[in-house]
Amino acid sequence: MSRFRAEDTVGQVVATSPPTSRVFEKYGIDYCCGGKVSLKEVCVKRGLEAPKVLEELDRASAASPEAEDLTQLGLQDLVERILSTHHAFVKREIPRLTALMEKVVRVHGENHPQSLPAMGRLWAHAAPALQQHLAKEEEMLFPWIVQLDQGRLDPSMALSIDMPISVMEAEHDEHGEAFARMRSFAGDYVAPVDACGSWRALWSGLEEFERDLHRHVHLENHVLFPQARARAGLQPA
Repeated sequence: MSRFRAEDTVGQVVATSPPTSRVFEKYGIDYCCGGKVSLKEVCVKRGLEAPKVLEELDRASAASPEAEDLTQLGLQDLVERILSTHHAFVKREIPRLTALMEKVVRVHGENHPQSLPAMGRLWAHAAPALQQHLAKEEEMLFPWIVQLDQGRLDPSMALSIDMPISVMEAEHDEHGEAFARMRSFAGDYVAPVDACGSWRALWSGLEEFERDLHRHVHLENHVLFPQARARAGLQPA
């Protein structure tokens, strides 16, 4: 019998067993911003056989039995995990990828006018937008959530936590769309034959950055935010 059900949402599956994200990545299934869709729905939409996908999810989960069930972490632990793992990664990678992007566009942009200049413009918008997003979480929302977890948040403030969470969720959608456009311009990050080492490093780095963003957004949208809403006495979004 499968550990998962066709009625489970994609986000629920990855929340309880993070290794299953690889199965969804294989099929190009969005488990972060689009994670509220059931397995049954997404299989019908993509023409996939639900029993086959469930079997693959079971294998992925069984292959890593020690994988942590993130739904069992408390709010403060979740915040600390997001900061130390995902926020730290974004802050480390943006300057490196920005330097690579500027170099590759400068050197190869003239020979690849249909893709590289557009990639440069998309990154120049997406990177600072993501940095601003992290700052809003770190300076306002996450401290609220930690205070809520510690029982130090005024009840009226607890009810108000839904608004900043909704804003962050909307921004997650925007970031996801931006990186989907970049992937499209980059041809799924398959480097052309004339790509230099810097270009290949850029494509590899952007692909890794996008994978981390999916896991980052998933952890907030489908684990942290639902728990915070529940603790504040709010209905699920």
